[in-house]
Amino acid sequence: MNLQLTKMELIEMLLSTKKVTVLKKVKAILEEEQDRLTEADYKIIDSRREKHLTGESKSFTWEEAKKIIQKL
Repeated sequence: MNLQLTKMELIEMLLSTKKVTVLKKVKAILEEEQDRLTEADYKIIDSRREKHLTGESKSFTWEEAKKIIQKL
């Protein structure tokens, strides 16, 4: 499958459709796809959470974080 060709075909189809329901469905599918985290993302999150819970990583209050950022 040629990815670029497929994208162009889909764009043409979207431009020519007059059905709002089709556009809503496509939009929902694309938004859902963008919101998904990969398995690798979850592993990173779990690892960082574990380090936080065991005290291996430093954490800051919101006020501390704001002060650090303002110094940059």
